[in-house]
Amino acid sequence: MSELTKTVALFVLSNCFTILYSILALWTLTLNYVKNIFLSSSSQKRKLEPPACLFDPKYGLHKYIKVNNVKLHYVESGDSSKPLMLFLHGFPEFWYSWRHQIVEFQKDYWCIAIDMRGYGDSERPEKVSDYKLDILVEDVRDLIRQLGREKCILVSHDWGGIIACRFRDVYPEVLDAVILLASISRESWFKCVFSDFKQMMKSWYVFFFRMPYIPEQLLQLNNLNVFDKSMLVPGKDSITSKDIECYKYWFAKDFAFTYPINYYRANFAYSLPEKHLEENVPMLVAHAANDLYIRHSILDMMKKQYDYIETTIVKDCRHFLQQEEPEKVNKIIREFLIKHKL
Repeated sequence: MSELTKTVALFVLSNCFTILYSILALWTLTLNYVKNIFLSSSSQKRKLEPPACLFDPKYGLHKYIKVNNVKLHYVESGDSSKPLMLFLHGFPEFWYSWRHQIVEFQKDYWCIAIDMRGYGDSERPEKVSDYKLDILVEDVRDLIRQLGREKCILVSHDWGGIIACRFRDVYPEVLDAVILLASISRESWFKCVFSDFKQMMKSWYVFFFRMPYIPEQLLQLNNLNVFDKSMLVPGKDSITSKDIECYKYWFAKDFAFTYPINYYRANFAYSLPEKHLEENVPMLVAHAANDLYIRHSILDMMKKQYDYIETTIVKDCRHFLQQEEPEKVNKIIREFLIKHKL
């Protein structure tokens, strides 16, 4: 099959999935609307009062910085004379997803946990094109520069890991190490999602998010129940209802989901070039054993793309592993850093 034929086939397949999932979402939204009419339970607007734990001083100081023409909010903790450890969150999160890692590593590193553009208290550029991957990479590069550093340890989760991978490809000289949690490279996802039916099913939301407006409405349903379903784990108390309220505080705001979803809209592709990188940058990729969104076979794809890569599976946890199993994840990160004398 020629590259053109393959691209056309992927175009048709992708758009079929997008339409299918949009129809299912519209059906869900309609049922919910009708239910509210009969039950007289029209949704009430949430009180937009920030939970107190967002300002707990143990997590550090809240600051703002202008990078790449966008104002970003971040939380700073630790001694600024020590090595920089920069945290990039995923979807749908913000700096607070790194609270356990900040507390753990602030003694030995200068910890900076940012709200990516479009998230939390950071600026929200309006255009979908403002969320292209290379622009997101330049946010990180300029941030490191503005912080007065030449190198950093980059720790990432989910979408933050896609950005971290691309950053590693473009600016390997800026990295002491890169750590991905429940994340992948954009190229490995692309290859796996169109060759592995199970991964395609796990990635249904990527196709769905290409639609305008409808995804935002679905995620807002039932008092943002998406956070309760995806983050709360029966029998575990590492993620609490108070933590969930922190997420709901930010994502209950008008258009709060639109800009994070624009990451998906801006970066969907029907073809991507092959890549193989030999730069010796210490790289750790840790996946969750029970991840609902990523199959572990993607790790094999990534090993073909990077010569220097270490992988591990964290048992008994799901996608938001750094919050669900912080002790396990912190131990893995620390052992990796000690191994590489960082």
